[in-house]
Amino acid sequence: MEASASAPHASHIEAEPLEWQPRASWVGARLLCGALSFFFASFLFAYFYLRLLDVHHAWKLGHVNPSIGLGIVIAVALVLSAVALRLALHRPAQVVALGAASLLLALLAIALQCVEWTTLGFGPASGGYASVFVGWTSLYAVLALPCVYWIETQVAGFWRERREGTAQTPELHRAGLEACSFFWGFYVAIGVLAFVVLYLV
Repeated sequence: MEASASAPHASHIEAEPLEWQPRASWVGARLLCGALSFFFASFLFAYFYLRLLDVHHAWKLGHVNPSIGLGIVIAVALVLSAVALRLALHRPAQVVALGAASLLLALLAIALQCVEWTTLGFGPASGGYASVFVGWTSLYAVLALPCVYWIETQVAGFWRERREGTAQTPELHRAGLEACSFFWGFYVAIGVLAFVVLYLV
């Protein structure tokens, strides 16, 4: 009871200085990239481990060949999305249009991934390759949804600023967009790596 009574009130806690927020966004995006690297590295390890062992010749059971055409379209949509968002950072006059284009391309890639699952003709039980393919692509698509939301919040912030004609904290908006575009570019690079490993290797 005494400890809780002596705890400081919220009004006595000093607020974080506003000038710290751009740096915090910069660092946070890079830390998030590091965390995702370790997460998706498990699928990369599983792919090569299961392929090299090929226990009971169960690497591929039956007809296990995903559509390379759909894979290419998904990868291209992701890359164009990352490029558009990065361009938005360097073209303030077109930030809303480029951000919206990036958002739509990202949603297109997720939608096409869902379409691909319906045309696979195999499931996660069709050998080691199939289990890695389904696991990697499904978790990649699911985790792309929060990324899409992050892009949307950045675009909405700039759009609202333009509509209301206010620019009170442009450096914070730019820092948020830079963090978002850096992280999305890194996430797309993981998607391209997935395409190369799952379709071409």
